[in-house]
Amino acid sequence: MTLSSPSAPPRGVLLVHGAWHTGRAWDDVAAGLRARGVAVAVAELHRGSLAADTAAAEAALDRLDGGGPVVACGHSYGGAVITGLPPHRVDHLVYLAAMMPDRGETVLGLLAGAPPTALASSMVGDPAGTTTIDPRAAGELFHGQLDAGERAHHTALLVPQTMAPGHQPTTAAAWHHRPSTYVVCTEDRAVHPHLQRRFAARATRALAWHSDHGAFASHAQETVDLLHRLATRGRPDR
Repeated sequence: MTLSSPSAPPRGVLLVHGAWHTGRAWDDVAAGLRARGVAVAVAELHRGSLAADTAAAEAALDRLDGGGPVVACGHSYGGAVITGLPPHRVDHLVYLAAMMPDRGETVLGLLAGAPPTALASSMVGDPAGTTTIDPRAAGELFHGQLDAGERAHHTALLVPQTMAPGHQPTTAAAWHHRPSTYVVCTEDRAVHPHLQRRFAARATRALAWHSDHGAFASHAQETVDLLHRLATRGRPDR
C-alpha cells in the first residue's frame, strides 16, 4: 500500500460547536483552514435532542466534497455529537475541551460527577428545560483569556440552549473505532480540567493547552495548526 502524493487534497474538516454556541464560534478557525486549502463544514446544532444534533452534524458532512472520511472536531457538548458519528465517515476525532462520553453516559451526568465549576451558577433558567448563560458571567466563564472587546463579541453570539440533549445517553462511541486526539484546556472554568483528563485517558493522543474554555478563540491558530496537520498527513491511496 502506497501513500498518496503530496498533491493529494487534504481531508475535509467538520467543526461542531458546543452548548449555547452556534457555528459562528468557529469563524476564525474555519477561515484559517480554508486559507490553507482545507474544505470545512460547520454543523449547526440546537435541534432538540442528541440524536437530532448528531444527524445535523452528519448532514453537514454531506456538504463536503470528496465524500471520504474527515477530521471531526467537537468543542464542549459538540464532543458528544461527534462521538455519535458513523465511524466509517471519520478519519480522526478531535475533542477540544469537549465531552467524550462512552455508550450509556450522558453529558450532564458526566458533569455532575466532576468537580464543580462556575458553569452551573452562570446558567439562567430551568436545567430540565431551556437555559441561557448570564451575559455578566459568560465572558469569564468561556473566554477568560480574551480582551474585553473580544469577550463581548463572543458573548453576543450565545443563544438559549435546550437541555434535553444533555440528559440523553450516548448510544454509539466512534472513538472506540477511530483514532482521537483530546485537547485538555488547563484554565477551563466551564468543563473542569480534571474531567477533561479523564476523557484524555480514553483518547489515542492527548495534548494540554494553557487555554480557557473557548480555545477556538483564544487558541485559534493552534486549533488551525492541529486540524491542518491531521487533514494533510499521509494516507493510503484508494
